[in-house]
Amino acid sequence: MKKVFTTLLALFGFTMAMNAETVDDIKPMQHSYVCVFDNYTGNGVGSRTKGAIFAGGYFLDVTGGSVATNKGSVDLSDPSTFAVTYGGAEADTARLVAKYGKYGKHVNSLRLKNAQDVIAFKPTAGSVVYVFGQGNNKTGASARIPKFATDAKLENPLNEAPTDDYPSSSIYVYKFVVPAEFDGNTPIYIGSYNGDSFFSYIIVEANEPAGTPMVEVNSTVYDEAEKLYYQEVVCTPSNYVLDGFDMGATTVYYTTDGTDPTDENGEVYFEPIKCYKNMVVKFQAYDPFGMICEGANNEATVEFTFNAPALTVDGANATISTEYQNATNYYSIDGAEGVAGDSYTATTSCNIEVYTVISNGEYGSWTSASASAPIYVLDPIKEKKVITVSGTTAVDEEATANDPNGNTQYMAVDAKLQYNGKDEDPCFYLVPNAKFSAIMDPAAQVDGQQVYLQMDKDNLTFMVAEGDSVDVTVTVSKNSHKNADDLKTYVNVNGTTYGYDDITVGGNVIKFGLTGGIYTFKKYSGTGNIHVASIEIAPADPSGIQNVVAAPAFDANAPIYDVVGRQVSVPVKKGIYIQNGRKFIVK
Repeated sequence: MKKVFTTLLALFGFTMAMNAETVDDIKPMQHSYVCVFDNYTGNGVGSRTKGAIFAGGYFLDVTGGSVATNKGSVDLSDPSTFAVTYGGAEADTARLVAKYGKYGKHVNSLRLKNAQDVIAFKPTAGSVVYVFGQGNNKTGASARIPKFATDAKLENPLNEAPTDDYPSSSIYVYKFVVPAEFDGNTPIYIGSYNGDSFFSYIIVEANEPAGTPMVEVNSTVYDEAEKLYYQEVVCTPSNYVLDGFDMGATTVYYTTDGTDPTDENGEVYFEPIKCYKNMVVKFQAYDPFGMICEGANNEATVEFTFNAPALTVDGANATISTEYQNATNYYSIDGAEGVAGDSYTATTSCNIEVYTVISNGEYGSWTSASASAPIYVLDPIKEKKVITVSGTTAVDEEATANDPNGNTQYMAVDAKLQYNGKDEDPCFYLVPNAKFSAIMDPAAQVDGQQVYLQMDKDNLTFMVAEGDSVDVTVTVSKNSHKNADDLKTYVNVNGTTYGYDDITVGGNVIKFGLTGGIYTFKKYSGTGNIHVASIEIAPADPSGIQNVVAAPAFDANAPIYDVVGRQVSVPVKKGIYIQNGRKFIVK
């Protein structure tokens, strides 16, 4: 049998961006639960999504945020990896290792930073929460520990700030007891004190009725013999402990049809339950005397999720492949209905989105997460093009409500790029889901413009024919400069920055020239944001020499890019590549 390590990350990135969840959608945490953040962050190599529900629906990513891979790890079977303890957790270390050691080692991958990065859950009164993490080695009152609060702004904390006697918050476990007023329907928000802190686990030990069994769902497995996927649900019965006296082992009954199990309609749990489709498995404990343990029930939600297929774009050609058995790949062009196939050749620039449908025999089928990429089929610049931003602004009610300083926040509405006043131009290709920003400060605006293209990802791509050259003029907002003293700013094209001293008075207009090649305005990799008001691309004046930027000497060690703008180490595939701003062909 082959174990399939799936992650919710790609699925969250696709669905939650369109359908952001709120605290109303968090499942009440009536039972104990172990949240492994790797399962959401993809071991720290993916991204987080604002409004994403994760960990079986028990946690909400309120604000989005970042992840990390370089902040150490916690091994629940090795207490030396979380030797620093807060909140009295040192008394529980041996029990935690004995009970949860099987979860092993995981990276401190999820970052929380004050109220900037916040998650939420709904615990019951008396539940004990253990947070395992890393706090950048800060000590004393500067220690970076979890901050529990009744609000997303973290203005009403439930736990005290660290004091001068706090040990270094290198890698630690923090213990927090949920106050009496929480009934499982009221959220608790978690951020951090004093800045960046990174977490691997949250263990919630609910204040459960005696005999409540613990359940968990294992990873997806493909049975080579049966040609089927399944997940195993594991139940760990608890002894019936009454007033501190251990009455003995309980008997657990379960159902898979959604009904509440009893000793009459349920099956006795003896071994892990194989599930071949999405379902809910319910459990109920009976005491050693054959009587039902009131409230000692639990359930496991079985939900199959699959990674997106691999998508490779080479020029106008796209290929799709998947790691799964019993699978059919599909592609969708610019949002059209999906078509089955493993390849596609474009005749015009477009966005391709791909996904896989996995069949599981008579049990049904699932649709994987999706992946997408632009395909560039471009016309070279032959006449002046002026790219401007259109749209309106409105108050962002949600962002305003969560702003830690109580400031009104605005957002761009119906924003898009226009080319010479038109909505479309085959000369260019704009990466889908470009981000637009609202700038309301008149001192930062360009001629009263309020909506700007925000360079937080790869954006506009265009072509200059071999032997041709163009002059590029980029106007950015007046607060896009990095240095407030000398007002210097810049943009990034194919990894090269333009700006600094080559700007006009005022620091928000950048001019430079480009020769033959395919170019993409890319995300600025430093701090801050670059907000673009307009871009003008014009063929260089053949009658005179103007706006000339000396081409740098050829550098054999310069980075190499494919036509999509991705850096490659060695161009091993056939196709067109770009180095030093010039194209070359590998045959």
